[in-house]
Amino acid sequence: MHPQIFGFVKSYGLLMAISFVLGLFLSIRRGRKQGLSTDAVVDLVFVVLVSSLIGVRLAFVLTHLDQFHPWYQAFRIWDGGLTLYGGIILAIAAVWWKSRRLGLPFLRVADVLAPGVILGIGVTRIGCFLAGCCFGHPTDCALGVRFPVGAPATQHYGDVAVHPAQLYASAAGFLVFALLLLWERRPSGDGATFGRFLMLYGVARFLLDFTRYYEADQVLLGLSNNQFLSLGIALTGLAIMVTRRRAPLGEEQAV
Repeated sequence: MHPQIFGFVKSYGLLMAISFVLGLFLSIRRGRKQGLSTDAVVDLVFVVLVSSLIGVRLAFVLTHLDQFHPWYQAFRIWDGGLTLYGGIILAIAAVWWKSRRLGLPFLRVADVLAPGVILGIGVTRIGCFLAGCCFGHPTDCALGVRFPVGAPATQHYGDVAVHPAQLYASAAGFLVFALLLLWERRPSGDGATFGRFLMLYGVARFLLDFTRYYEADQVLLGLSNNQFLSLGIALTGLAIMVTRRRAPLGEEQAV
């Protein structure tokens, strides 16, 4: 675990910044192929950045209200406490709004941005591993890792090997990223890549969360709250894919 790099740079923040830069350049390149101006893509990427930062913190605060006394501690984002799905959901809503303001078809914009988002998730989860957060359950498998004394996993489970759930999530992010680019080699209508992103990430997150530790009050019927959200995200993606398959090829969507 290396929560800080060079003694003062937070590893999670550094990996998040790297993911943003990679996503920005990738989205600009993809946007040009779809007829989107660089200025429009930059605006949209910054909308994703700001809305996702607000969303990840807001979702955590709303599900952990008892931890914020006094209330203004909710704004201390540097102390940790983020829920990824909050960022994804708010970012989708913000991009839909911004696309309409710019007069751009939302599904085409979402197709352009989706690979950059999942690539960013893959990179950022490495930061989670370095910071020691988002750890997994104890395991005897060869992939298990032992975190140092003082790490969140050690504080909770003691000196035992746990699933590197963060690295599983990172690997899943890179795999989904690769699959999205491969599938784009086949002609498809607006929204196909976005739908695949939602479906693949939702399924991957649902399965991987069986290895991840969650607080007891976040579990319902043996599944975490995030797993229920994962199912909803996956089904939404599947619905988009089915709808787009039925639409005429090349049909624009001004959703």
